[in-house]
Amino acid sequence: MNNTRLKSVLLVDDDPTTNVLNKHFLKKLIPSLEVDAVVNGHRALDYIEAHIDEIETGAFLLILDIEMPIMDGWQFLQAFDILFREEEKEKIIIAVLTANGTEEVVYRALSHPQVKECLHKPLSDINFRKVIENLFLSNI
Repeated sequence: MNNTRLKSVLLVDDDPTTNVLNKHFLKKLIPSLEVDAVVNGHRALDYIEAHIDEIETGAFLLILDIEMPIMDGWQFLQAFDILFREEEKEKIIIAVLTANGTEEVVYRALSHPQVKECLHKPLSDINFRKVIENLFLSNI
């Protein structure tokens, strides 16, 4: 766990319904939380690039779906490593979201330095509570 409270979340999932539900769960847990959503890895990279100076180290969670069209989670992680400097990458904590939680997927995801959790779809407020309590100072 880091010593910072969660302040903002970026949901990266190609399913708009999933984004709406996950935003609801997160806002239910932490009403003051800033939650944004994008529908693919390209848009996530654009979002990070536009907001990197505003992101407080260790207070930003990116929830990344692995299976998406256009740019999937694996492609996002590769581009993220190339496009951002180390000190920028360290600002962001990533939780990977997958419907296929095989051992191989979990191992591959957790081998990335910024990926701290591997979550299985569908999520709930209980799952989010555990992740937030594991990764951040509790503000729940």
